[in-house]
Amino acid sequence: MKKIILTVLAAGMTTVSFCQKSFILSHQDKRGFFAVSAGGSLPVGQFASSSPDEKGAGMARRGVAFSLSGGVRLVGPVGLMVRAEQHRNGVQAQSLLIDGFSNGTVDAGNWSTTTFMGGPYVHLPIGRFSINTRLMAGQAQATMPTTSLTAPATETGTSVETSGSKSTALALGGGLAVQYRLGRCISLQLAGDYIQSRFSFSGLTSTTWTNTGRAQSSYFTGDRTVGAVSATAGIVILFGDCYRPF
Repeated sequence: MKKIILTVLAAGMTTVSFCQKSFILSHQDKRGFFAVSAGGSLPVGQFASSSPDEKGAGMARRGVAFSLSGGVRLVGPVGLMVRAEQHRNGVQAQSLLIDGFSNGTVDAGNWSTTTFMGGPYVHLPIGRFSINTRLMAGQAQATMPTTSLTAPATETGTSVETSGSKSTALALGGGLAVQYRLGRCISLQLAGDYIQSRFSFSGLTSTTWTNTGRAQSSYFTGDRTVGAVSATAGIVILFGDCYRPF
């Protein structure tokens, strides 16, 4: 009987010790992270403007955003991180139907904006939760979509196509992420980020087809300010113990 009691006590103490160790490790602060997220992209400012008369209007609509990021804390809660993000936004096609094309059709591609940025971040742990804030700067590449307008034969019988183009520019941004710790090395993340870049798209042309022939404009340049807010959710992999309790 005595051996049975001692065995039960030993098993209980081992279980308690294991649970305590798991609890401590699941709350232990980590130095670095890798994160993968996906969600929605909301264009703002001129990028979202649907007025064809506004110079620089992007006529972008809501789309999707994907991001990869990683960072390491260097001094206390402050660290450095890098982040790659892509936004894909469609075009508000109906806003392109101007006089002479009111009953026509529109064919338009998507805006595609990819950013590669780095900068400082601050990590604030609150129990199983943590908050990361960051300021970022880097490079952005954007693709302006090709658009095509075709008017019915009962109107002008005209088709107009404006070519697309690619451009790179300085990218600025910032954001905030809230993480919830699931275990030793995994967290769930909800994040919101803002990016802005000013692009100059060169080599653009406008081609018109009518019943009498085809006419193409000379090359021209179009400036666009791309601004977008992303709201994403994803998984975070944590690494690098801040201290070793065992």
